[in-house]
Amino acid sequence: MQTANASLVFAGFLALSVSLPAAAAEKFTGVNKDFQTLSQTSVNIPDKPGHSCKQTTETWKSTGSGDLDNFWATAVEQTDSIAGDITVRGYGTGHTASGDLTYFSWEGTNKVNPKDGGAFELTGTGKFNWLGGTGKYQKINGQ
Repeated sequence: MQTANASLVFAGFLALSVSLPAAAAEKFTGVNKDFQTLSQTSVNIPDKPGHSCKQTTETWKSTGSGDLDNFWATAVEQTDSIAGDITVRGYGTGHTASGDLTYFSWEGTNKVNPKDGGAFELTGTGKFNWLGGTGKYQKINGQ
């Protein structure tokens, strides 16, 4: 399934996005890993050839250079696919070791280009946003 892998690649985009500034004076880097799908529901939509919609609940670990980089996340992601054109939107909660939470979202688009032998190339673009949090992350915001 080509679109099943798109979520994982977009999650890779999310991993890259974690290196963006959390506040004007703070930058951090991190790596997301150990992705686990908790649930997934998909439906084929008959309005256009190759149209499907998928909702996924997932969790992963983030590790990096600071407190904000070391958390485990829970998230829900919606993927709308039409014949290789994919739109993704997700919302998540980061659970830090201190018990403080961060809230974030991401959205973007991907394009699947089939290759010989069942392989494919996936290109994408998108953005990541901090939406707030609790404790010391109550006022976190930005991209």
